[in-house]
Amino acid sequence: MVSVSKNWYHRYINLPFTIAPLDIFKKNGSKVKHFYINDYPFYPVEDWFNDLGLTLGLKEVFYTPPYSKIPIHTDHGMYTHHAKINITWGPDDGVIQWWKSDKTYRKKIDGHSEVTSEYHDNLWANEEDCEFLYEVNTNRPSLVNVGMLHGTNNPSPLGRWTICFVPLNERGQFIHWNSALEIFKDYLEN
Repeated sequence: MVSVSKNWYHRYINLPFTIAPLDIFKKNGSKVKHFYINDYPFYPVEDWFNDLGLTLGLKEVFYTPPYSKIPIHTDHGMYTHHAKINITWGPDDGVIQWWKSDKTYRKKIDGHSEVTSEYHDNLWANEEDCEFLYEVNTNRPSLVNVGMLHGTNNPSPLGRWTICFVPLNERGQFIHWNSALEIFKDYLEN
């Protein structure tokens, strides 16, 4: 495992409010799902981000079925270090994992393959072409680096739902991992 001082992947974050699971999280299924919930209000998150000089850019949900994985990818088609906040409801052995690879490719996902979404144009990698770096359970609110290759692994018979909040800076850009560590420093656990 990577030491905390070199942890470019994850930090637990103490939110100043509670987020309850959505009603849809009671459902289980056999397919990976991803969708945006930008019309769903999350006023505590929006207000907190505003107080920190940020805006809430995207709200998204994804589901990792029992005994499944979400393929290794970067978010938003980039290979940069940018952060978002994840909250997961699921089994304790379900994790997010980070990887390293020199073999990435682009793949558009339009709702007709293993990921259900309006549209994705991310960087992807095959696990056999990757070096494993780090993993953690995110059943507690977590600041995660999604600009690095990552995916989820759910070896459990239970489904795993995650809600994600993507902070943007005053210019409407993603927050770099190092900037996120500084912005959220009063809320991060060591």
